[in-house]
Amino acid sequence: MSFSPLGVLVAFAAGLLSFLSPCVLPLVPGYLSYLAGTSLFEAQSQPTVRFRVTAHALCFVLGFVLLFTLLGAAASLVGLALRIYQQWLARLAGLLLILFGIALTGLLPIPWLSRDYRVQVQPGRSVWWRSGLIGMAFGAGWSACTGPILGAALVLIAVRAQLLQGVILLLAYALGLGVPFLLVGLLLDRASTLLQPIRRYTRSLSFLGGVTLILMGMLLLTGRLDQLANLLFPFSFSLGNFSTLPFPWIFWLGPKACKETSCIPTVLPSL
Repeated sequence: MSFSPLGVLVAFAAGLLSFLSPCVLPLVPGYLSYLAGTSLFEAQSQPTVRFRVTAHALCFVLGFVLLFTLLGAAASLVGLALRIYQQWLARLAGLLLILFGIALTGLLPIPWLSRDYRVQVQPGRSVWWRSGLIGMAFGAGWSACTGPILGAALVLIAVRAQLLQGVILLLAYALGLGVPFLLVGLLLDRASTLLQPIRRYTRSLSFLGGVTLILMGMLLLTGRLDQLANLLFPFSFSLGNFSTLPFPWIFWLGPKACKETSCIPTVLPSL
């Protein structure tokens, strides 16, 4: 198998974009102090309490990292199971990306995409394993400004990625979302000051992310996404003696025509 480090970096950037969304960024300091069973003021003023907040933040992040990694594997397996319908799946994926993009821009609310769906964890004692469960519940939920990004990643993985690729891409996405959580936990006494300048740009970033998804969906519908990816990045990065895939673009891992029998047949045109 062969794929691009750029694809991993873009997946990481998508996770970071989810963290910077208006649904997540403003709530992070208070959310982390809640996980540790303390007030935000106490967590910001006492170093020992900040250490406890950081430990709970780590458990929280590990919870949704585990869930996202499993989702990446599941999306890849679904795509492989339905690979004889890949052409239809690619067209359906293009339509879904356009819908996700429209929902993310906020210009036209889509009822079933523009609402929140959350998995609730019953209140209880502040213990590490409970923070991990809350992290998994956080990952299993859907919000109007983070769900479309994750949904787009899963759709693209289902259309083209093999098992290990799906795991790596969703792991990169989860780390892009999780590393800032850990940094906020470590720097909780300065987090509000550091995050304040970023908050004014959160909606603009979500809008740009939505426009990007719409453009990707249009390229996928017209069969141009592979061509553009290969034109911009005509090389690949190998991770083993498996099938050869072209350099991906925005979560994209598409197979070229190759001699190995393990290759997935090319569906969209490739240079």
